[in-house]
Amino acid sequence: MGKLDLFKITQAHGYIFQILAAEALCIGHLPKRKNYLLRVLAGGTIFLLLAVILPNIITYYVSGLFSATVFFLSLGFWHFCCQADTREILYSGMLALFIQNLSSNVYNLVFYSMFRDISIMSQFLLSVFLMVLIYGIFYFQIVKWLARESLENMLSNVAWIWLIAVGIFVFFLHYLFWVYGIREVWVVYPPLILCDILGLGVALGFVELRTRNADNEKLRQLLELEKKQFEMTKTNVEFVNRNAHDLKHYIHKLQCLENPENQELEEVLTQVEAYESAFQTGNAALDIVLTQKKMVCQQEKISFTCMADGTALHFMKTLDIASLFGNALDNAIEHEKKEREENRYIFLKILQKGKMVSIRIENYCETFPELSEAGLPVRSSKKDSELHGYGTKSMQYIAEKYGANFRIFSEKNLFVVSMLFPIE
Repeated sequence: MGKLDLFKITQAHGYIFQILAAEALCIGHLPKRKNYLLRVLAGGTIFLLLAVILPNIITYYVSGLFSATVFFLSLGFWHFCCQADTREILYSGMLALFIQNLSSNVYNLVFYSMFRDISIMSQFLLSVFLMVLIYGIFYFQIVKWLARESLENMLSNVAWIWLIAVGIFVFFLHYLFWVYGIREVWVVYPPLILCDILGLGVALGFVELRTRNADNEKLRQLLELEKKQFEMTKTNVEFVNRNAHDLKHYIHKLQCLENPENQELEEVLTQVEAYESAFQTGNAALDIVLTQKKMVCQQEKISFTCMADGTALHFMKTLDIASLFGNALDNAIEHEKKEREENRYIFLKILQKGKMVSIRIENYCETFPELSEAGLPVRSSKKDSELHGYGTKSMQYIAEKYGANFRIFSEKNLFVVSMLFPIE
């Protein structure tokens, strides 16, 4: 066996473990089949045996033909181990392929263009260092960008055609370069790197676009639902407000006729007075939302304090006001229900200063939730609707619509939502 043959085989076997490492990062999070560890051991053994035997069958060990064969064998291995749709496995595998290829080609470009003529020991040490550095950067950074939930919003047919086409082209380029003996570093690796970047762009870009479209559709559904709920709340609040005064006097008469200390009548009177003392902030939409949420707070024994100049919101549409404050207070109430009664607290402040309107909603929070890179809570505590979790996104959307600065942060034991709106 010649020196070149040994080099080919070494590179081929290196590819096997590189693609497995990349696939483990991209596919490993998928649901596992029953007896997962046993499947990994059995399937991994069979896969490695085939991957080692194949170089004796395929002449061009590091050609696209060998790489493609190993790649599809590895997909079979992961499908055997993971409880996932074939398209999901293929998508994750293609993503891993482009990550591995990009890392490998960048490494080869750097190594062979700059450090090829140094001693063998230096080559070895440097190659290990560069491999760990470059592979680590690409693998973990790109996988970090990968939104796992995106797999639920699979690629469109057009995206699949592009993705598979780019993958085939990458294998084809490898095959052509090797078959025709093209070894020039700056001829081989730049086109391969560009293809890998294109493949990652397709894999991540189309899914991201599809995910955003799905998010926008859910936000639209949420806003439509909130519109209907607001109209119902408005009707109910107006009805109660019209009759609260008369009902209060009627209860007083019953107390005089029966028993002034009747506990049941006292409780009913308390509820009626709460409705009667509805908010009057100067903004009808805000008054309706605050009145309804105040009643919920009373039922849940939550202290609700409000300092709101509703006239400052004159630039906002009625439904935007209802959605913004409805979602903010719903989130706060949902969290406070989990706190001890003595700590349950919500405060709302709306204040205009010159040409800026400041909005601050705060609630007691013993443990501050994890925030995403976008500054939003990672997951919602609500579980009874697929639209839950989009309330905060809806708030952010409305704030950005009016050019506001939207922030979520902790302040001692407080969860704070802060918005600063510019006005004309």
